[in-house]
Amino acid sequence: MICTYDLRGVLPFVSPRIREVLKKIENFDNVCEIRIGKNMPLSLSLVRGAVFVSENGKFLNSPCGAFIADGRDIEKTLELMTNGSVYAVADEIKNGFITLDGGYRVGICGSAVLNGGKVSYIKDISFLNIRIKREVFGCADKLAEYITDGGGIKSTLIIGGPHSGKTTVIRDLARILSDRFLYRVAVADERGEIAASVNGTAKNNVGALTCVMNMCPKRDALNMLVRSLAPEVIIVDEIGSDADFFAVKNAVMSGVSVVAAKHGASFSDAEKFLKIFGCAALLSRENVGQIQKIIQTGDKYA
Repeated sequence: MICTYDLRGVLPFVSPRIREVLKKIENFDNVCEIRIGKNMPLSLSLVRGAVFVSENGKFLNSPCGAFIADGRDIEKTLELMTNGSVYAVADEIKNGFITLDGGYRVGICGSAVLNGGKVSYIKDISFLNIRIKREVFGCADKLAEYITDGGGIKSTLIIGGPHSGKTTVIRDLARILSDRFLYRVAVADERGEIAASVNGTAKNNVGALTCVMNMCPKRDALNMLVRSLAPEVIIVDEIGSDADFFAVKNAVMSGVSVVAAKHGASFSDAEKFLKIFGCAALLSRENVGQIQKIIQTGDKYA
């Protein structure tokens, strides 16, 4: 497997003060998130655990001595992330995140403004969580062979906890099914993390036979892809709601295979969803993107 981390690509999007701190970090391995809070210590989420960061780029196990971000850092970072116009991405912000050029997703926290009981905007933004994208080429090799054994593609649910590499695996699987097995692949990329499309062009390698429905609610995306794109397999990230369940079920009943990722620590955490998938894969808690176990959904998995 070839693993690529791209922390450097984030640097143009953060404030100059934070950029200088990050440039001093010597080892970027296993960095999953950069967490920037107003008047809070700068911190990083790792594959296992978290650390604070000092002004000279050293990792700390406590906030004492850590670099403190302020309101100006938040404002400047948002300005850089939105090309100087926060309001231009207001529709994304009200969903609690924005997606940057290159496929980085940024979670946003602040004060929600409600209209008719629904969030219409988030103001007084005070916290940003930048997720670092990674591509692990070959991490889905074993899974691809398993779900295509016997011809066709078995609908498959990929289960894993935070930072286990769910998006990484389904991204690699899209590329493998497209380029190696020559299947027509469609990606329902609601948060723009799988393909990292910018102006209609995927920045991540998801395969030459893959089409992408970007920034569209999963339920609507699956329905449109089934009706209009004639895919042999649809790949979708982070399912969990009842609406997701029925959208996936309808796609499968229409004769399209679905590969989906779901949050969970065990197969039993996804028991309801396993009913509509032919098999399931559980990701390792220790190594990002590593398949721990694959089962037929009729198997005993408790």
